[in-house]
Amino acid sequence: MRFRKAARAFVTAGWLLAGALVSLPGFAQPKPAPTGVKPAAPKPAAPKPAGKPKTQAAKPAQKPAAKKPTGKKPATRKPGEPGEPDENARRAIAGLPPTQHRGVDESAELRALRELDLALFSPAPNAGAPWPSDDLPTLDRGGPVLLATGVPPSAPLPAPLKPPAPTDLSFIKKLDLPDIPVRWDARVLRYLEFYKNNPRGRAMVASWVKKSGRYGAAIRRVLREQGLPEDVVWLALVESGFDPTIHSPVGAAGLWQFMPEGARIYGLTVDRWIDERLDPERSTLAAARYLSDLHRRFGTWELAFAAYNMGYGGLLASIRKYNTNDFWELSRLEAGLPLETALYVPKIVSMAIVAKNCAVFGCDGVEPEPAVTFDKLAVGHGVALRTVAAAAGVDLDAVEDLNPQLPVGRTPPLGPDAKEGASFVVRVPPGTGARAAKTVAKLLEREDKLERHLVRWGESIEDIAALRGTTKSTLLSLNGLRSGEQVRPGTVLLVPEGGPDKPTVASVFSGARGEKPIIVVPAETYAYPDRRRIFYRVVAGDTVREVASALSVSAAELSRWNTLDPSATLHDGMTLQVFVPRERALTNALVLEDAEARVLPVGSTEFFTHFENLKGRKRLEIAAAEGDTWRGLSKRYNLSLGMLERINHRSRTSALAPGDKIVVYVAQPSPPKAAPPPAKETPDDKAEAVAVAQPVEDKPAAAEEPDESKPDDKPAADEGPTKPATFRNETPAPAPDKPAANKPAADKPAANKPAADKPAANKPAADKPAPDKSVTPKEPPAALPPPAP
Repeated sequence: MRFRKAARAFVTAGWLLAGALVSLPGFAQPKPAPTGVKPAAPKPAAPKPAGKPKTQAAKPAQKPAAKKPTGKKPATRKPGEPGEPDENARRAIAGLPPTQHRGVDESAELRALRELDLALFSPAPNAGAPWPSDDLPTLDRGGPVLLATGVPPSAPLPAPLKPPAPTDLSFIKKLDLPDIPVRWDARVLRYLEFYKNNPRGRAMVASWVKKSGRYGAAIRRVLREQGLPEDVVWLALVESGFDPTIHSPVGAAGLWQFMPEGARIYGLTVDRWIDERLDPERSTLAAARYLSDLHRRFGTWELAFAAYNMGYGGLLASIRKYNTNDFWELSRLEAGLPLETALYVPKIVSMAIVAKNCAVFGCDGVEPEPAVTFDKLAVGHGVALRTVAAAAGVDLDAVEDLNPQLPVGRTPPLGPDAKEGASFVVRVPPGTGARAAKTVAKLLEREDKLERHLVRWGESIEDIAALRGTTKSTLLSLNGLRSGEQVRPGTVLLVPEGGPDKPTVASVFSGARGEKPIIVVPAETYAYPDRRRIFYRVVAGDTVREVASALSVSAAELSRWNTLDPSATLHDGMTLQVFVPRERALTNALVLEDAEARVLPVGSTEFFTHFENLKGRKRLEIAAAEGDTWRGLSKRYNLSLGMLERINHRSRTSALAPGDKIVVYVAQPSPPKAAPPPAKETPDDKAEAVAVAQPVEDKPAAAEEPDESKPDDKPAADEGPTKPATFRNETPAPAPDKPAANKPAADKPAANKPAADKPAANKPAADKPAPDKSVTPKEPPAALPPPAP
């Protein structure tokens, strides 16, 4: 018994020791065992310890792969989880340009404000106690005493790890107030305390005050002229950080972050040539008018600021829902305002207070950046900023920084309704305006003349380049276009002045001068006595409804004429037939008249002849014979089983009955290399050349097909692909008395031997004359001209 107890104690101690050793780092990561060799278990008799080393030994096998020095952390995911897609590839598949916006950025000021909001108003347990309000100055002038707020009681905050230090807010009583209303809300006080006592906050305030010098004076002047408080200038800080080139991911841009629709309402031009949201002067005037309208509607600047941020429609809905027009009350109610809007107004108010009390917040010694100044220069349309910079004798960057509203780097072309001779004002560095005005005209005389082009329906960049006799890259460069960018109808482009020899619309459709373009239409035929048929080529972005409206027809008619699904997408390269009134002049679209095209109905003989000839093939209809199988036909005509299924819409497992019509595409024999042409060709020579390529027997090609699929020919079919009898007739040996076209007569001694003694199938390919790809001759062989002596 005593021995048994001692053994049990010994085993227990061993288990404890093994567990302790395994938990140590040195033992938890042993050296990996060689491949195929399992590590030895500490105790062979115990199953549990033997399993642990196996698990531990499996880890080092993956460890070397993780130690590879890579610049990017490899993406890992659980089995079955989707990986991160390639966004550029997705946009290419969807038919979209590589990028949606020209520039999406976030200034350092905006990033700092966003990080500050997260730091000050995060739901951390030690965020701090509520701000005291006993010694705060009040702006109220009497009124009832508030006993209850009516707001549902919030859950008590967890106790902080350390008791918060008492906050001294006595400096509030000594502050100068801005010209916008101030409410000593807890969020305003939290911002002010951070700006005053935190070193990072003081540095942020100093940088903002410094940067406000670039546009602050100009903005204040516009605000005074429009009757607005000057301290509204700090709304531009919260919106853009005083950076006029900022673009947001949702499409807002400029100092005041206008959306395109709102900017156009207040008179700003936003198109691909000019974006006045990026013009500090023009956008400030529009923002002042917008804020004035919001203040007139809501009555307070707090609500006007909130409506500027969240939209006046959303703010109106919140006011009606909670039945209060007090911004500070709405910002405290559950779901009353978005969090961004609830912090938006306190940020503006607190920064306005800081700017009025620079000494209190440690930014009294900050020197603001010099104000942006410039001279104005009137130039014509389509003038490059590079030319303006050369005329002013400054760098291109200096001119581009003063004109961020010109994203293309060129003044816009004249619009459809603009007067000839109209000028456009650009900004140049101060002191260079007079020099630039004298020099710019001489520099423009040396450049190529440009003219405006209004993009029509059905026109692509390639079409415009072909019609204007220029290249696509030139148009992209002149108009600041990106590769793959869609140019919709109505867009005004700058193009070089066209020469006298302009290509026709037919040559643009076909891609070669003098050739009629191939147009494929449905098999159904339509005829209207009072209409004519035209053809419209689809470009990227077209829809059935838009094209029908541009061509003055209905979407249902356009879909019926071209067998279209109205709910499906049109793709560039498709060509639509349209029946328009005969007197209709389509000046707004690039169309092709019926007489200028070669029309191929789908499924017609001409259709298959054209498209199969492009691939070196010919379409044949054969009749299945007794014993024919799909695999045997695929070997005989050198076609895959999948291709036979696709052509005939029949499964390879279906049975073939004698007489079934089967369609096959067979390869055309390669024509021999042509000999050097003679000095002068006579009509007799042409006749002989045609006669060489004709069949010896005057029988239709289809009549020979059943003979090729007889049971006697099956063993030959198993030996490899065999040409049908039709091709033996279409590619015979040369005429008896005429030498081969590519071989002298002296090289062929047996000229008088009948052609039937030597089948064409056994003749080398080099001696075959060029076969006739068109039709079998109607005349018998006796009608051919006699051979040359």
